Amino acid sequence: MIEYPKLKIALEYLEAAIEERELHQRYFAAMNLAGAAEEIFGKIIRVLGKTDQLTGTVETLTDIQEQLSWEKQSRKDLKNLLGSTKNSIKHMDSVNDRNAQLYFEVEGESKWLIQAAIRNLDILEIPHSGTVIGFVEQYAESSVQE
Repeated sequence: MIEYPKLKIALEYLEAAIEERELHQRYFAAMNLAGAAEEIFGKIIRVLGKTDQLTGTVETLTDIQEQLSWEKQSRKDLKNLLGSTKNSIKHMDSVNDRNAQLYFEVEGESKWLIQAAIRNLDILEIPHSGTVIGFVEQYAESSVQE
């Protein structure tokens, strides 16, 4: 049996996600690839005893709920909410589940999923490739202009 390092697979997924989004405007493909990369990076981070971006976001939302006395959502519910877009595009659980449901336009959702994968890449302290650097720089500039 031939083995392939999951880290290398995740890096390939991230590169492909950026290319699918930026070069071909295949937003759903980009979301699926970025989601897979984010999950693999996240698992590696947790195995190393660190906090991945999804867990960190859930912890932040939990703290905000408590500080603002909002209706308490469980960590599991928050995690499901944050992953709902990614899961909506890749699962069809019944005949009533024929359409993917996104909270925002697919262009934005795909960008955010790629950025989530990049946040995990940064937690792992892995240097950015030229493709990742280009993506980060492009959207850092657009954020300043908005």
